[in-house]
Amino acid sequence: MTADLFGSIRIHSDPAVQFAPQLTMAILRPPTTEDAEDLAELLSQLGYPCSPSEIPARLERLMVGPNVLVTVAEHQDAVVGIITGHVLNAIHKSEPVAMLTALVVLESARGLGIGRQLVAHVEQWARTRGARTISLTSALRRIDAHDFYRKLGYEHTGLRLAKSLS
Repeated sequence: MTADLFGSIRIHSDPAVQFAPQLTMAILRPPTTEDAEDLAELLSQLGYPCSPSEIPARLERLMVGPNVLVTVAEHQDAVVGIITGHVLNAIHKSEPVAMLTALVVLESARGLGIGRQLVAHVEQWARTRGARTISLTSALRRIDAHDFYRKLGYEHTGLRLAKSLS
């Protein structure tokens, strides 16, 4: 196994790894500007607080091509989750690489299988764009998230370093 340059966790490439059955099936769809308040709350729960007024511009910048995915999960008429992914070409791989760049499920909706549904969605999307691996980063303090990803077949493969440019 080789370490990935873009993240500390990479999807297990063994097709025998199976996802647990879904407990709840959320409706997955692209976000709209009407979701701004729900998305701001989700981002706050993830540790990145923002104002709902910032969301439309963020969505506009993100949703600019076939190699970016932004999907929300709707359950009981409320947005309860969001996932983002990117596929890019890299010098160290012949095929494109995928990055799961954000995932959060509303605290009150965790444990229902919505996170698993969103991850399966981004993985399938990445496969359709030729990616054979998907990487993500997760803060060291997010032990529950690490356990969640490991249960889905993700492996710890490296170390992420960051530096503020401001």
